Amino acid sequence: MPKLLMSELLHRAETWRQHAGEWVHIINSVTADRALPPEDILTPEELADRLKISRSWVFEKTRARCRNPMPCLRLGRYIRFDWTAVVDWLRREATQENATRSGVPQARGVVR
Repeated sequence: MPKLLMSELLHRAETWRQHAGEWVHIINSVTADRALPPEDILTPEELADRLKISRSWVFEKTRARCRNPMPCLRLGRYIRFDWTAVVDWLRREATQENATRSGVPQARGVVR
C-alpha cells in the first residue's frame, strides 16, 4: 500500500465533510417533518456497534429479499441509517415477534 501524504488525507477529510453535509441535507429533505441530528446518521459499522451485532447482519436486514427490511437510505454505494427509524423498526419487529409467540393474529395474516 502506498504511503499517504498529509495533503491527501486532508483532501479526503474535506471531501468527507462536504459529503456529510449533502447527506444531512438529503436525509432532512426526506424526513422534513422532524429534524435529524447528524449524530443520528449511522454507517453500517456504527449501527452494528450500537446494536452489538455483526456488520453482515445489518447488511442482510437491508436487502430487498428480507421479509421486513430495515429502513435505510442508499446513497450510491453507501448505506446510512437514521437511528430513530431503526429503533422504531426494532420495536415493530419485537411486537410482531411477541404476537407470533403468543398466537395473536397479525396484520399480515393469522399465525397458526
